[in-house]
Amino acid sequence: MKQKILENLQNPSMLEKLYREDRSLFTNEFSDLYHEIKDIPLAEFWQIRLQEEEIPAGHTEKNSDIPGISGSGKFNLVFTIIAALVCGTIFKIPQIFGLNAQNFVTDNIAFTVLPSLALFYLLKFEAERKKYIIIFSGVLAGVLYMNLLPWQAASQTRILAAVHFSFIMWVVLGAAYMNFDITSRNARMFFLKRNGDTFVLTGVVICAGMLLTMLTVAMFKVIKVRIDDILGDYVVVYGLVAAPLAANYMIESSPKIISKVAPFISKLFTPLMFMAMTGFLIALVFFAKDPFNNREELIVFNVLLGAIISVIVFTFSGNSENHRSVYNKILLLLSIEAMIINSIALSAIVYRLFAFGVSPNRIAVLGANLLLFSNLVLITIKLIQFVRNKASAENVENSMTVMLPYYAVWAVVVAMLMPVFFWFK
Repeated sequence: MKQKILENLQNPSMLEKLYREDRSLFTNEFSDLYHEIKDIPLAEFWQIRLQEEEIPAGHTEKNSDIPGISGSGKFNLVFTIIAALVCGTIFKIPQIFGLNAQNFVTDNIAFTVLPSLALFYLLKFEAERKKYIIIFSGVLAGVLYMNLLPWQAASQTRILAAVHFSFIMWVVLGAAYMNFDITSRNARMFFLKRNGDTFVLTGVVICAGMLLTMLTVAMFKVIKVRIDDILGDYVVVYGLVAAPLAANYMIESSPKIISKVAPFISKLFTPLMFMAMTGFLIALVFFAKDPFNNREELIVFNVLLGAIISVIVFTFSGNSENHRSVYNKILLLLSIEAMIINSIALSAIVYRLFAFGVSPNRIAVLGANLLLFSNLVLITIKLIQFVRNKASAENVENSMTVMLPYYAVWAVVVAMLMPVFFWFK
C-alpha cells in the first residue's frame, strides 16, 4: 500500500480508490508516510481529511467479506491475544515438562514474538505462499539448530548464537513488514521508524503493567493473601511477552496516537541523551579504570553504541525536513561521540585479542564494532553534509539503512558458523 500511495501522489482519483478499497490500511500506511511527503499539497489535504474521518471502533468495512484480513481491527485484536497466549505458553514449557529453564529460554527466545509479528504482517499483506515458506523455513531451521546441537556447559557460542538469531529474526520481521521490498530505502527506513514507535509503546505498556502488578500485590497483602508466586509464574511471563504484541496492536489500530507521541518523546529524549553521553565521556577521561582490561566497561560501551544509533535513526526520521533544525545538529554531535566511544571499544577489543587470545565473544564483538564504526562514519559524513545543506534527507537515511544487509550477514556467520568452528564451546 505504501508504494501505491507514493506512486499516485499526483493522481487524486487513484488515491481515493485506494482509500475506498481499504480505509484502515490506507490510514495506517499514509500516517507512516506523511513525514516524508507532507510538502506535497495533496498529501496535506489527505492528512487533514484522515484526521477528521476516523473509522468508529467496531465498524466493519464493506470489503470485510473479501478474502484477506488487512485492515480488520477485530482480526488485529484476536491475533494479538492468540499470539500472546501461544508465546507465553512456550516459555512455560520448561516448568510443565521439567526442563532446564535457562537453556530453554536461551535457545528459543528469538523464535517467539518476532516470528509472531512476522506472521501478522504476512497475513496483513496477504502474502504469497512462497513468502510464508521462506520465512518459516528459516524460523524452523533456527529452532532445530538451537535445540538439537550438542552445546557444552556454559557455552559462549550458545549465548552468541541466541543473540544473533534474535537479530536474524528481526531481519525476518523486517522482510515481512516491508512485504519483501527489502531493496527499498524508504521501506527500510519505515521499518526502523516502526521499531522506534513500537519500543516507545512497549515501554509504556510494561510500565503500566508493573504499576498494576504492584497495586494488585499491595491490595492482596492488606487481606494477608500472597499472590506473588502466581503473578511471577503467569502474569509476568505472559505480560512481558504480550507487551510488544500489544504495542504493535495499538499502532495498527490507532496510528495517530504514536504519530503524535513519538516525535515529542524523541525531541525530549535526544538533548538528554546528548548531555548524558557528554557527561559520560568527560567522566571516562577522569574516572575510568581501564576499558582495555575491564570487560564490564567494554560491554557498557557496546550497549551505548546501540542506544546512540537507535536514537539518531528514530529522531532524524521526525526532523529530516529541516536541515537547520537544532535536533539535527545534536544528532551530529551524538554521532561524533558515538565514533569516539566506538574507537575506544575497538582499541580495547583488539588489545584483548592480542593479550588474552582468540575467543568467540571477542571475534563476534570485533566484527560487530567494525560494522558499527563503518555505519557511524557514513552517518556522520551525511549529517555534516545535511546540516550544511549539501545533502538531502534521503542521503542521510540511506546511510542509516545501507549497512543492514552486512549486519544480517555477520549475524548469520556468528549464529551458525562460529559455534561449529569453536566446537560449541
